Amino acid sequence: MANELNHIIVHCRDRRESAAFLADLMAAPTPLDWGRFTQVTTSNNVGIDFADDLVPHDRINESHVAFLVTDEEFDAILARLKKDSVPFWPNPGKSLEGEINRGYGGRGLYTLDPGGTVLAEFITTPYDQS
Repeated sequence: MANELNHIIVHCRDRRESAAFLADLMAAPTPLDWGRFTQVTTSNNVGIDFADDLVPHDRINESHVAFLVTDEEFDAILARLKKDSVPFWPNPGKSLEGEINRGYGGRGLYTLDPGGTVLAEFITTPYDQS
């Protein structure tokens, strides 16, 4: 069997708030509570499990989750960010707020969940690995 990513766990301050934010941006199904996790499922069935009780809040680091999306999905995500006045940046250093990048012939942006613990990246073209 080939290696496939099944799920990741993201430590955050409020699992339901962070999951709902990401699901809304991606127009994904409503997140589901599963034990101590709240899960967002991506279109390729990877679970993003948000947990708010496994690590003390003063030890939570910013996580980075990247999604390859279509141009249409990118436009919809960007529109939702603008509609809700959610900050976004063209780079993970969070400079040039309100701008997008045009790396590798596509478009990309970064945004933080309301708790400031998940840096979500949305790109329309994969990074050139050569």
